[in-house]
Amino acid sequence: MSTSADYDLKERVRAAVDILDVIGQGTEVRPQGRNFVVRCPFHNDRRPSLTINPERQSWKCWVCDIGGDVFSYVMQRDGVDFPTALRTLAEQAGIAMEEFRRGKKTKPGDPDDRATLFDAIAAVADAYYKHLEHGKGDQVDLARQYLDQRGISDESRRRFRIGFAPDQWSFAIDHLQQKNFSGAVAEAAGVAIARGSGNGHYDRFRGRLIFPIHDLQDRPISMGGRVIPTIAQRSENSEAAKYINGPETLLFRKSQQLYGLQLARDAIRHGGEVLVMEGYTDVVAARQAGIEPVVAVLGTALGEAHVRILKRFAHRVVLVLDGDDAGQRRADQVLELFVGAGVDLRVLTLPDGSDPADFIHQNGADAFNELVKQSPDAFDHKLAKLSEGVDWRKDTHAASTAMESVLGIMAKSSGDDIRHEQLIVRLSDASGIAVDRIQRRLDVLRSERSQNSRKPFATKRPSRPTPPPRPAATGAADLDVNAMLSSMADDDDESASPYAPAVIAGRSAGTPNARLTPISGIDRELFEALIECPELAGMAVEAIDPSWLSSNTAQMLLSAYQDLDLAGRDLDVDSLLLMVDNEQLKNQIVTLQHRVGLRSGQSSEDADRRYTAIITRYREREFESEKTRQIERLASATLDDDQELALLKELLEAERFRQGIETPTEQEN
Repeated sequence: MSTSADYDLKERVRAAVDILDVIGQGTEVRPQGRNFVVRCPFHNDRRPSLTINPERQSWKCWVCDIGGDVFSYVMQRDGVDFPTALRTLAEQAGIAMEEFRRGKKTKPGDPDDRATLFDAIAAVADAYYKHLEHGKGDQVDLARQYLDQRGISDESRRRFRIGFAPDQWSFAIDHLQQKNFSGAVAEAAGVAIARGSGNGHYDRFRGRLIFPIHDLQDRPISMGGRVIPTIAQRSENSEAAKYINGPETLLFRKSQQLYGLQLARDAIRHGGEVLVMEGYTDVVAARQAGIEPVVAVLGTALGEAHVRILKRFAHRVVLVLDGDDAGQRRADQVLELFVGAGVDLRVLTLPDGSDPADFIHQNGADAFNELVKQSPDAFDHKLAKLSEGVDWRKDTHAASTAMESVLGIMAKSSGDDIRHEQLIVRLSDASGIAVDRIQRRLDVLRSERSQNSRKPFATKRPSRPTPPPRPAATGAADLDVNAMLSSMADDDDESASPYAPAVIAGRSAGTPNARLTPISGIDRELFEALIECPELAGMAVEAIDPSWLSSNTAQMLLSAYQDLDLAGRDLDVDSLLLMVDNEQLKNQIVTLQHRVGLRSGQSSEDADRRYTAIITRYREREFESEKTRQIERLASATLDDDQELALLKELLEAERFRQGIETPTEQEN
């Protein structure tokens, strides 16, 4: 459950940073009336189209149709979830989040202090880099020779801060001790391992090239080591793993990191495409050849968290694989993930089992880019692999297995893609089965999947005939709107955080594939009235039934207002933006706020009157809906005479009540 500490932290961080400074960092900011404008970093902006409102501390790009507060800007800019954006801004403002972390406090020098770990990792990465750059001796010479053999230039080495860990037991530990870091900190940072005897530590990386792994703020958070064959042979360690990564730490989770993303982010965003490779040297070689939108996984298969990260920056992902069987299996494993996320996945299989670094070195960037252009859709790739050596018209079992495999994956996507129609035609051509029969089977699979995964979307709150007393500002608050959004957020279970949305007991977290739908019509009028006159929100919390609202976005906004009310918070836009963590919902709030601002100074009905009229319209609509249902019951011919008479009386009394007509007495009858 979220606590008031979460809200207080968000409030403190927002007050400590200026959205104008955050958005304007490194770009030209121009005044425009009471606002400011900058070139939007999220599309190819020829003229400034992103508006910053310093008074409201909000932003909006009308071309991209995205906006929100300072938190949602960092989420969009860095492609991160809300807890990460909150931490980024807290660190920028010098606010220690650990002070708010369920009562647990850390101090500089502790192995669980994030700032200490950042400093320790940076110190070791810098020491390894300088050792390769300026060090003396046979080992350093062999490391440089290996880089030369792989075609990695000095410029690339410096760009990626590649270093060298000498084949020693305490190079990193000694360096950290000179800077007053303890062995426990070295272990917590992932650069040292505790001795089995419990007496001290030794270096994790020895005799390896070092590739620092950076987060999106370009801070080193871990590192990977590549064995140098000649050094391994000298130390009689030729069986050593080719690559090793740092362990999971407070800063580093390999299932949520991609090597080189901090360098490739802008190129990916502007081109809409990202190439995913398998090794550090592949990324370095590609960037060196001028191929910029490239990243690599870190010793793990692509997972759901990776897909969500990539989806923030690109709509098309090209999976670059070696031509071996293992590469093909990896393509099959990730296809379902990308289909479920609605991402266009392409599969590039390199010829002759070569890896990207070798192929680019031997054939050049133009040849590689041509392969990228020709890379097939992942469905086409899978269909081609399933069809190898199979006569679909003769081998019924193989054909049926292949068909079910492809359709099973297609069933997980929305089905509104022209590519799917084309694929069904190709399936029909290959199998001899009619298109309509294949489509019917796909519809059945989609229906089965929908029934199996359907969950009720809880919108109604318990009735509250008497509002509860407002709790003190320091008490726990039932802030559950983010729980409703948790299944839509770009975060996963592995990133559990005290600031991550949590599911409140007894409430639904929403359907897994739900998406926010725009607020329109009477719902939009309602929330514009509440934003214009926050005093009305207290009445709306009690008067509005969530089932009256047409969109899930409107229902969630009402829930946010209800949670603010229960927590004793102000019911204004600033509080509303702090309450919700979802960037789409923040965008909707800022859009509504902008519409209200456009009416400022214009003649309009009194806000109270408009609110009363809106409530009346809601009730009228509900009355008509109920009336229609009752009439349908009468027309169904399933009621006996007494039931029909009772229902007619109910309809008549309801109509009289709606029109303000008193029910006649027996004498009047």
